[in-house]
Amino acid sequence: MILIILVAALALGVLVLNGNFGERWRLIVRGAMRPAVIVGGVGFLLGFIGPMVLTPGANQGPMLGIFITGPLGFLVGLVWGIGRELLGTPPTPPPGPGPRA
Repeated sequence: MILIILVAALALGVLVLNGNFGERWRLIVRGAMRPAVIVGGVGFLLGFIGPMVLTPGANQGPMLGIFITGPLGFLVGLVWGIGRELLGTPPTPPPGPGPRA
């Protein structure tokens, strides 16, 4: 069941980033990936290293970061990033080469 949800989410992400839903959504999701990766990475590190430091005898500590805090942090960061992009200034395309003098 979880594998089906993950594959569907991955397929939707690929479609959005390819521009199948329009340039606006592609830019919104692209702008939301930075906070998603940052919050997910912090959640993963805290969930992976935290249990090893707090309870060194527990052998299942790193699984907290791998299966719970990392993915939840990524989703929270993604929702936050999409909300920030939707409510903030309109997304701008990445800067290209400037005018040639």
